[in-house]
Amino acid sequence: MINFFHPTDNFKIILPSLLAILLFVIAIFGVALPASQENILKQKQLMLIELVHTVYSILERYDVQVKGGEISLDEAQELAKKQIRKLYYGPDHKNYFWINDMHPRMIMHPYRPDLEQQDLSTFSDKSGKHLFTEIVQIVKKKGAGFVPYMWQFNDDPQKITSKLSYVELFQPWGWVIGTGIYLDDVHAEVAKISKKLSYISLAIFLLIGCLSTYIILQQLKAVKRQQIAEAEVERYSQNLEKLVKARTEELQHAQSKIKILKGFLPICANCKKIRDDNGAWNQIESYIRDHSEAEFSHGICPVCAKELYPDLDLSKHFPADSAGNLS
Repeated sequence: MINFFHPTDNFKIILPSLLAILLFVIAIFGVALPASQENILKQKQLMLIELVHTVYSILERYDVQVKGGEISLDEAQELAKKQIRKLYYGPDHKNYFWINDMHPRMIMHPYRPDLEQQDLSTFSDKSGKHLFTEIVQIVKKKGAGFVPYMWQFNDDPQKITSKLSYVELFQPWGWVIGTGIYLDDVHAEVAKISKKLSYISLAIFLLIGCLSTYIILQQLKAVKRQQIAEAEVERYSQNLEKLVKARTEELQHAQSKIKILKGFLPICANCKKIRDDNGAWNQIESYIRDHSEAEFSHGICPVCAKELYPDLDLSKHFPADSAGNLS
């Protein structure tokens, strides 16, 4: 019995579908998801830059008034601190801005007023990082930049989490403006996207699985039909060979029985006897019977009958042809 579903053949048929599914999973979770996470973080960073630039423009406006003699520097700084202290953004309107100087000292912090006017040179986060000292170093070198650290979650001092802030130096006053995002929020947003991608991937995976299963089944059926056809051809070929062999044997057997008279036959001009290979003279009918499949029956022709039986009415025994001759 023919095995239509050889494991190696099945694996060759299934392998392309498995590779397609594997590549799809790698593309989603190895490329698309990390790229989405990186893209979200970049968008958040761009947002922080724009927000700090907005506050920067507020300080510029007050600085113009100071330089124009409209108000004093102390008045301008107090007005700026009051205005910036009230600026919030984000889903819960709890994200904020702070200001420190280059010493560093805290100039304004809406959730940590206890730090205002305090020396922050030795201040460190939960990981032991002197973050405000690092902030001053960054703005001294580049004028602006990003700094990661550990900080309380907005107005909740009991919750300490990772934060990434953007800081920029306002050179005329020596103030550093900063605001940041909590990386937990970024991770939560990425998790939402991952969940959506997982659902979408699962749906696509099931679709690909169904299509692949259908294609595989069709290919297996095609292979089965092909193998059946090949088996039929092989069977017909074997039967044909047997038939040809049988017919050839029959023909050879028939040919072996056929006796052919050929060559010159010595025949007596009078009695019509034929001389055989041994030199003996045989009746012509005996010679032909021995050298062929022909058989003889004896009769008499009209000519001989007339000679032998002149008184016999031959017309009763021999029909006449169109010319009136007996035959």
